[in-house]
Amino acid sequence: MEPNTLKMANRRETTPVDSGYAWVILFACSLLYMMLSGVTKAFGILYTEFLEVYDAGAGNTAWIGSVKLFLFFGLGPLANSLCEVFSFRKVVMTGGLLLSLGYLASVFVQQMELMYLTIGIVAGIGCGFVFAPCTTIVSFYFKKRQALANGIVISGSGLGSFIFPYFYRFIIDELGLKGALLIISGVSLHVCVGGALLRQPHQLIKSKHSSDKIDEETKNLNYGENTKIIEKPSKQKSKFVIDFTLFKIPRFSVYVAAFTVNIIGYAGNFSAFPAHVKSLGFGEQKVAIALSMIGATEMFARIFFGWFADKKIFQKRTIVIFSAVVSGVSAILIPFLRNFPAMVVYGCIVGIFPGAFWSLMAVMMLECVELDRLTSAMGVLSMFMSFGIVISQPLMGWLEDATGSWDLSFRIMGMFNLLSGALFVLEPVFKRACCVDVDSTESHTGEEKGIADQVIEIELTNKTSEGLSLTTETSRERSSLILCESSPHTEGESNNGNIKTANDLKNSE
Repeated sequence: MEPNTLKMANRRETTPVDSGYAWVILFACSLLYMMLSGVTKAFGILYTEFLEVYDAGAGNTAWIGSVKLFLFFGLGPLANSLCEVFSFRKVVMTGGLLLSLGYLASVFVQQMELMYLTIGIVAGIGCGFVFAPCTTIVSFYFKKRQALANGIVISGSGLGSFIFPYFYRFIIDELGLKGALLIISGVSLHVCVGGALLRQPHQLIKSKHSSDKIDEETKNLNYGENTKIIEKPSKQKSKFVIDFTLFKIPRFSVYVAAFTVNIIGYAGNFSAFPAHVKSLGFGEQKVAIALSMIGATEMFARIFFGWFADKKIFQKRTIVIFSAVVSGVSAILIPFLRNFPAMVVYGCIVGIFPGAFWSLMAVMMLECVELDRLTSAMGVLSMFMSFGIVISQPLMGWLEDATGSWDLSFRIMGMFNLLSGALFVLEPVFKRACCVDVDSTESHTGEEKGIADQVIEIELTNKTSEGLSLTTETSRERSSLILCESSPHTEGESNNGNIKTANDLKNSE
């Protein structure tokens, strides 16, 4: 390795966590969230304009935002995989360019259906390349205050949600719909500024070099007729973009299901809520005020939930259950309250309580998986959440088309919120049902069993090979360490049952 390259690698490997450049990463991700969420959540203002200009029906018009949100979350596995191959910086900056290009192309669109392509697909791909990476990277740079750091990042979403509805309303009134789309395109380029500040976590830089080092050591250890271990690492290199083996972890499966159900109720607000306020006879300015209340409260609520979770007064699962109940009950009750103060209060509730989900999502994923699998876990989570989003807004629009009001839409959203809370409540039950025989070999993931096989093969190789410098005991200790590190921990216990030593695994064979 070249001296300069070695020096740079050593400097990055010794980059302190919770200090130094970690704060720059935090600022950059907050900026990205502000831009991304502001442009996305203020779509309700554009939505009401599209309804008037194109007159294509509430359900059909809602597909623009729905397709965009589907790609926003659905590209998570691909975006995070690209970040490991290239870098977080390159992927996020590419997303910023695509987001800007999508809105720029919309300026020249004459038919509403083409908005599916420009805003829905092109801008949606841009959002997808930004969201999962800036959600994931913070957890690599913060340990002691991980929940608080994620809360600060997500609070950028609240600032964007507060500012952008007023900003959208102003530029539409001053420049018209086409002029507003042109300005939004230019503002979206600021995503590239935040992306330029990102730096690849040293854990991901080291992973490639570590794999190469392991392969080289394996070749040195195995000569003559012993070739089994050489095949094992080569299989580990084969990696799907979507890591479905994560679903062998019961807690991960339940969390993914709960967050997916929750997003159906949450995302529907950004098309149904502004349209509902307008249908009650309130003017455009009051629509913008009610919608901006979501962002105003998000700024503080998400930081608070992150700080509160770090205090460990309550379990994180308890916090999100309470959040789901409040969100669900308020959505069911809002059709009965038709005055403007009630709309403002509901906007505040949407901003405060779902904030618990967004602040704690990455932290709760780390209760299920290790840090080196977080990129895969967050990618899979965002992909499944996209399935909920793609049906959310059109469903609420079609219900309005069928009934003539948004009342049923809010009740359905409330039921989804309550269902997500119920899934979190039942998580221990699902875990016990899936892990009845936690001590059996089958309870371990395929990765752990593969490591156990490697332990036995290394021992056999040590016994049959001459001139080998590594002893059997050293091999066993190193493999036991890898096994312990491969098992996801949460608050002192393993998610897949008790951790077994290499000797236990050998005996179980």
